[in-house]
Amino acid sequence: MRRFNRFYTNMLGVLDRHVLDSGYSFTEARVIIEIGMIEPCIANTLVDSLKIDRSYMSRIIAKLCKEGFLVKENSTVDNRTNLIRLTPKGKAFYHQLDERSDEQVIKLVQGLSEEEIKELHASMVFIQNKLEKLERLQNDSI
Repeated sequence: MRRFNRFYTNMLGVLDRHVLDSGYSFTEARVIIEIGMIEPCIANTLVDSLKIDRSYMSRIIAKLCKEGFLVKENSTVDNRTNLIRLTPKGKAFYHQLDERSDEQVIKLVQGLSEEEIKELHASMVFIQNKLEKLERLQNDSI
């Protein structure tokens, strides 16, 4: 499993200083992508879904706000909560990252037959389902 993780992270360039030629780290790019998929959201949602330390998430959000990608606004439901949204600049960057991710996957499977791509996808879904089931069982036993 560890060998596969090393292999796959190398293929995707996850350990590169800047992911998808974006100028941002993998974690920063993931935060933008996650917000783009579920906005508006709150920091706790991001911490839980990305499994990132709260203080690290706070620093990432502050940096991305300062650089004009994000905006925080008070929730109308709970004054103690800030909603996080992408700015127009953040939305453009989100779409750029999304397109580059799609291009990366297409390049990755280029040369495989349609049947091989289906097998690869089925294998990924199988692994994900098994690990999610295990995680649910572990969370239920706590």
